[in-house]
Amino acid sequence: MRNWAVTPSGGAAARVGREVATALDQWGYRPKDDQPQQVVELLLRSAAQDGGRRVSLHLADDEDRNQVMLLALSHRQDMPTGDDDQVLRDAEHMRALAALGPRDVGVETTPDGRRWWAGLDLPHPGRVHELDERRPRVFARGPGKLEGPPIPA
Repeated sequence: MRNWAVTPSGGAAARVGREVATALDQWGYRPKDDQPQQVVELLLRSAAQDGGRRVSLHLADDEDRNQVMLLALSHRQDMPTGDDDQVLRDAEHMRALAALGPRDVGVETTPDGRRWWAGLDLPHPGRVHELDERRPRVFARGPGKLEGPPIPA
């Protein structure tokens, strides 16, 4: 899991988008285009329009399913529930996100701000299986990024 907290600006969204692309590459994901970076930038711009002093982006993955989750938070404490104008802006952002091709997208208003998310299916080259054949599967891999250590039997 990786996290970024930034002051809303056009440059910050592009910078975090590049850093997410680098993190995904380090984790072994090989997107065929710049979709993850475009999604990050749109999520951060959407969160920044809420008017908070900072926004954050959270990146997590599920290696077994080749999926990545991106979550942007607006961190605005006095976030009002959606009025008609806000609902229209949210729908516009959701259409723009969906056009980028993620598996799923969403937005939720909470007392501490708005949460924008997108789930991506990304290619992740297979591991070398001959190493796995020499030891039981439970010992073939360590805990995932979102898992705890195995519990001894």
